[in-house]
Amino acid sequence: MSDGAPRATRPPLEGLRVLVTRPAHQSGALAALIESRGGTAIRLPVIEILPARDRDAAGALMGGLEAFSLVIFISANAVREGLALVDRVPRRARVAAVGEASAAALEQAGFEHVLRPAGGASSEALLALPELAEDALAGCRVLIVRGEGGRELLGRTLSERGARVAYAEVYRRAKPRLDASRVAEQGRAGGIDVVVVTSVQALENLFEMLANGGARWLKDTGFVVISERIARRARALGVTHAPLVAARADDEALVAALIEWRACHPGGGA
Repeated sequence: MSDGAPRATRPPLEGLRVLVTRPAHQSGALAALIESRGGTAIRLPVIEILPARDRDAAGALMGGLEAFSLVIFISANAVREGLALVDRVPRRARVAAVGEASAAALEQAGFEHVLRPAGGASSEALLALPELAEDALAGCRVLIVRGEGGRELLGRTLSERGARVAYAEVYRRAKPRLDASRVAEQGRAGGIDVVVVTSVQALENLFEMLANGGARWLKDTGFVVISERIARRARALGVTHAPLVAARADDEALVAALIEWRACHPGGGA
């Protein structure tokens, strides 16, 4: 018979040990959100964001945003590094974002109308919008703001649809030079339940950085990712459990995916 006392609700991520692989300057908010839900965030930045090699060329393009019919920002890093190259933010420029994180960064910078895909954070989702259809952009100038060596799908498809595409490569990605042995040891000892990865390059860097410690444990660990493309690459690298794909790339969506992962793996972190 119940004594009528209310039962304490357990935090949804209680005891879950999550490896957060975002760049150092972007991991703090996600780590704090995980811990506010009862989890433990283990931070290992596997990508470092550095200035572009040719900042003059990128700056010249960024200084003329209003000359383009559409300016597409690939990531929040593209927004941050790209707008750092301009003296005045041209808020009247027509802008688009691949995902919610970059859209939020654009809105914070003062852009009132940001085109974005309704579901998913990918080039494919953005290309599905009617505003990027062939009859909408044929003959128009489009600028894609990205990191060096980004995917070619978006620009290639827009070119095929008749747009005149240019690229402003405003940053570059590098693998951090840091000692990952402590994380590798923690993983081998069963101290990591699930890994959050937000790009293919981050995934590949993660495996390279932990290879010296043996990656068998990593392949047997759970993964939460932000796209099917990353999930496919994880499986190709030998990950044994199907990665869970978050609905979006923002911190709240990643935590929601971790809660879903925990519900499907109740023993994780127990």
